[in-house]
Amino acid sequence: MSNWQRLDTKIVYQNPYLTVHEDNVISPHGKPIRYGWVESAPAVYVVAIDGGGKVFLVKQLRYTTGRPSWELPGGSVSGEDTEAAGKRELEAEVGMHADKWVTLSGEHHVWAGVATQRNTVMIARELHKVKGPKAVSDDMVDAVESFSWAELKEMMKTGELNDGQSISALTLAGLHLGHFK
Repeated sequence: MSNWQRLDTKIVYQNPYLTVHEDNVISPHGKPIRYGWVESAPAVYVVAIDGGGKVFLVKQLRYTTGRPSWELPGGSVSGEDTEAAGKRELEAEVGMHADKWVTLSGEHHVWAGVATQRNTVMIARELHKVKGPKAVSDDMVDAVESFSWAELKEMMKTGELNDGQSISALTLAGLHLGHFK
């Protein structure tokens, strides 16, 4: 932690997905501060593009906001490499496999002031449905739909797509693919 001095730390909550810390620190400007932060595993977000150029989103039933949320398939990278996690999440949430994968360079932090989570964005193409039942079911996914890039931009503008991690991942992928200028 460059220029921050940690005086002490304690864990105030922990579950298998995250740990909440409370630290007493001295800021880079010399002020004592009580700082709460979340330690969480890295995550991967998959921009799965079908043969017609549409991107798959899943509608998640989110407890925290009390309403459904359109999001990219994705989740924690738990003791596996990023591509394996991306493949697992695409199968679990969308019921598809992809033959072609591109990992975008650079990890990004969506909530750097609060959490350690590092996100990686992957583009998946040449999609095909999983044969038989999905190997893993995701009980939080309410619907799966594909959207054009124009529809995605409009959903971001209107707030229909309001998940920050999905918006940042779509922006990075859109820039990579030339959809956002």
